[in-house]
Amino acid sequence: MKRPKRILFLLLTATALPAAACAWGGLFHRAVAEAAQRNLSPKAIAEIERYTQGTPLAAYATFMDEVVADPRYKEPFAGWHASIADSTCKSPVEVRQRYRNSRDGVTAAEWITEELKNYRSLDDSVVLTYIKCLVHIIPDFHCPAHVRYTDAHNEGKFDVTFFGRKILLHSIWDHHLLTRLRPGWDDMRWADYLCETPRKEIRAAKRGSYREWFEDTARDVRISIDWVRPGDALGDEFMEKAASLADKELRKAAARLTKTLERIFGK
Repeated sequence: MKRPKRILFLLLTATALPAAACAWGGLFHRAVAEAAQRNLSPKAIAEIERYTQGTPLAAYATFMDEVVADPRYKEPFAGWHASIADSTCKSPVEVRQRYRNSRDGVTAAEWITEELKNYRSLDDSVVLTYIKCLVHIIPDFHCPAHVRYTDAHNEGKFDVTFFGRKILLHSIWDHHLLTRLRPGWDDMRWADYLCETPRKEIRAAKRGSYREWFEDTARDVRISIDWVRPGDALGDEFMEKAASLADKELRKAAARLTKTLERIFGK
């Protein structure tokens, strides 16, 4: 069985198991999904709701993390949470093949979008699963902790002290940074904020391919590798730089998720 057919089979037969930790944290994945949905065209909304039955996209935002421990999803989703760039922040096919065996978010988004060109001919459950994946993968392009480089990485799998609390740097990028930035904000309030992004900025963010979107993030994020070393005590200085970067990437993520869904369902 060829790999795409194998994935279709697994998506049709798999079921979910308990949740795991997720990039950007569930709060921010939901906020990006909600902001994207608010900006979809009526046609795209109508087409998507054929498969979601009116369930908000935010409800699917952490789906890929919720099933990460399920062995039936492990094969098709392996590697899709992160993407790879070379030392110049480029992510051509040959780099993705060589360093991640094409198991990366950019390749996944490209493949899913190709599959969805004829989405009306697919089983409804497969289309819904693909929607859930895109709602998660596109924001993951923009999470600093989910960018990989051929000569370095920004995964942050080491301990630091963040305002007096010992914690993985990866977890700071995923969750703690932005909850500290705007304490008390829920996903709807964050979505309100993301929807306030200037139109000029949104138009600029939407231009380009999945590869170009990720490469844009890789260039933005590269500088953050030098901000922290294992065991560092992080406070206001780190917060100022990191919050600005994360805020910028979240706004792009919301715009680009909207564009992704419009490309497929808005035509």
